[in-house]
Amino acid sequence: MTAEAQPGWGARPDGAQAQGGWGARPDEAVDPLGALEWPAERLGDALEALAQQGGLGPRAVAAPIPTAGHLRSADALGAWIDQAAGYLGVEAEPIAARYDEVDAALLRVAPALVWLRGGEAPRFLAVVGRRGRDLSVLRADRSTARVPVEAIARRILRPLEAQVLPEVDRILARAGVRPRRRGRAREALLRERLGPVILDGIWSLRLPPGAPFRRQLAAARVPRRVLGLLAAHVSAYTLWILVWMTVGRSILDDHLDEGWLLAGALLLATVVPLRQLMAWLSGVFAIDSSALIKQRLLSGALALDAEEVRSEGAGRFLGRVIESEAIEALAMGGGVAAVASAFELVAAAVVLAQGAAGALHALLLVAWAVLVVALCARFYRRRARWTAARLAMTHDLIERLVGHRTRLAQERHGRWHHGEDEALSQYLLRSRELDRSQIEIGALMPRGWLIAGIAGLLPPFLAGSGSAATYAVALGGVLLASRALLGLSAGLSSLASAAIAWEQVSTLFQAAARGGAPPPPLPPDAGRTPPPPGAERSPPGATGLAGPNSARDVEVRAPVLEAHELSFRHKGRARPAVIDVSLRIGAGERILLEGPSGGGKSTLSALLSGLRAPDAGLLLLNGLDRHMLGAAAWRRRVAAAPQFHENYVLSGTFAYNLLMGRRWPPRPGDLAEAEEICHELGLGELLGRMPGGLEQVVGETGWQLSHGERSRLYIARALLQGAEVVVLDESFAALDPETLEQALRCVLRRARTLVVIAHP
Repeated sequence: MTAEAQPGWGARPDGAQAQGGWGARPDEAVDPLGALEWPAERLGDALEALAQQGGLGPRAVAAPIPTAGHLRSADALGAWIDQAAGYLGVEAEPIAARYDEVDAALLRVAPALVWLRGGEAPRFLAVVGRRGRDLSVLRADRSTARVPVEAIARRILRPLEAQVLPEVDRILARAGVRPRRRGRAREALLRERLGPVILDGIWSLRLPPGAPFRRQLAAARVPRRVLGLLAAHVSAYTLWILVWMTVGRSILDDHLDEGWLLAGALLLATVVPLRQLMAWLSGVFAIDSSALIKQRLLSGALALDAEEVRSEGAGRFLGRVIESEAIEALAMGGGVAAVASAFELVAAAVVLAQGAAGALHALLLVAWAVLVVALCARFYRRRARWTAARLAMTHDLIERLVGHRTRLAQERHGRWHHGEDEALSQYLLRSRELDRSQIEIGALMPRGWLIAGIAGLLPPFLAGSGSAATYAVALGGVLLASRALLGLSAGLSSLASAAIAWEQVSTLFQAAARGGAPPPPLPPDAGRTPPPPGAERSPPGATGLAGPNSARDVEVRAPVLEAHELSFRHKGRARPAVIDVSLRIGAGERILLEGPSGGGKSTLSALLSGLRAPDAGLLLLNGLDRHMLGAAAWRRRVAAAPQFHENYVLSGTFAYNLLMGRRWPPRPGDLAEAEEICHELGLGELLGRMPGGLEQVVGETGWQLSHGERSRLYIARALLQGAEVVVLDESFAALDPETLEQALRCVLRRARTLVVIAHP
């Protein structure tokens, strides 16, 4: 059941309407949302109900229950909601909005969970959807109520406005603003004062990128829009044929019947809104489908193992990105066009069967359509060969660019362009073949049908059978079939291109589905923020990076990471890199792992940080393995700074490179902490030299960082993630002794549990 909007939304207690767009102020409004709020102890039920009502199909598991530890800070609450959503099989995306954009954000994020601050205990709203400017809010009894978005936005902003409202009222009183104008003046001052402030506390629920694609399409309502598009197309096409019939009958009967002409005009007028509906549905379908495909491909690219990325090279991945455009083109209407054209062909065959040549004319159209399909099959084979040649050239070009300096130093000048002419000649040959096929199916076949269709009327014409009306019907059928064949050729060529592209991008598409079982609910202390600087130091009696002094210390420390007989072998190598390794790392310990080059230290660090999965053995983090905890949750708890050649500075601001493992866009506290850690690591001089400071663009197209500066950037990036365990792999090798000592003090002070890998 759905309750209508109740009186009193946005009204003052005295019955007068509030001035301005936000309604009543916090000091004079009666909160109308109390009956719709969910208490904190039922937050898990709210998530489950919201996912169910939003069509996301959550897992049939017991709803998680938050504890007091999860509610004591915004970070802890956000971590719990993220974990609880993953446990239910959905994803909770945190949404941040400016003060003056909260209402617009609420209108586009449903289904969403909204945190209502300012009370004695945290309260929440479950927003299911929207209707115009109203939001459908879920009650605790699973019924819904329609609430104006302004009322919810006003409730969200109330605690923030309460901090500056007394000062604003004093300004208005001193200025002598009249009471009837005070509301608008107050609104203007609040917008001016609080406009740039970023507010969080909204989580939009959606299916994770790795969910079955059918569920993602259903949740985005793509099948419904496709059916609506096809229905609109069939209706418009049928009405168009009826227009021909009504107008044609009036003309062929040698007199103009006003009734038939009026009927034709009405039918033609009906086609116009149907065409507009088709255009709108086609655009919405294309945008939604393309967004889902790109999101899944990006998720799949991020889910690939490091070994997969290294073995294929950057050139092949660039080729896959290029080929993904063909998949997007299919989403832009190629598949729908083919289906619609098939319907038009059937309709044209029916019309031809009613013409002068009868069923033979319809059979001629069927034979022509079969010929078009055969030519499309040849186009598919030629397109596949052309794509293979193009991707091979792309891969070769990228690899040559990456290794350009090595080629200049090691390869003879005469062999720099060896094989390029042959590859280019082969590509041009494949291009000519593909162009011929495109001309055949895109131009010759639709236009050739006009000649063949008219030629099909010669037998009845020579025999003197048929009437003028039947010849007119046959000519109309020929024209309809020509248009249908044109759409069929374009649709089938798009399908062929998409099928070839799928062979390239299917690896990324399927990689997005990688993942383990649903993660368990968070323990009571999960989500706690990192300790302040200096709160956690080295264990008593420990020197430098040494671990505990005695076996008794090992027993009393709670284990964070445990490995039992781990083994791992790189693909294509006979000798394992890690063999039967067992270790136990307690909370707060500092571990130094030394060994010769090639001894498996970096491979072990990748196993501990979740970047690789072991071939054999058991690896536990807080008593849970990677399959149960999930790869993403594991990496949130174990932060790693890999070796220099496996770590990167992306083209972006220095702040982005620091906080990319934390959250983006950052909060003011994030930037302050990042700058503080940079100073502790000895990067203060670098920040002073850069004109933009933390906002300075770095990377290939920006400020160039030295080897040592990059190393400390990677260390800061790992520390800023606030993980339980920090793994640093050769991170101090490029630092001079003085800088090394400074950076080491920062790491020991900041990291809760530390594993450092270094050469002896």
